Amino acid sequence: AGIKGVADYYAPQIENYMKQHAPWTDRTTNARSGLYAETEQMVGVMTQIILSHSMEYGFYLEGWDPVHQREMQNAGEWAIIAPSLDYFGPRVFADIRRMLS
Repeated sequence: AGIKGVADYYAPQIENYMKQHAPWTDRTTNARSGLYAETEQMVGVMTQIILSHSMEYGFYLEGWDPVHQREMQNAGEWAIIAPSLDYFGPRVFADIRRMLS
């Protein structure tokens, strides 16, 4: 329950961060407004925070080709998911470590 609480605390912060810091120029605002972070309780005590795009072209912005499982030419240029993980990952794990100690 504690880990789920930490995830529930951070998910809206991560979503706001992604929407505020996405590096692309908006044309329709669909991609930016379609960014989301949500928690999911998995089997047993496992919890995950899912970061994703709701637009089907989100993987182009992230620079990842899901069909061929490889980076695209623009790899990382417009990415927001990996930078958000880099920013929030240490904070989330630090809070979980504090909670468990």
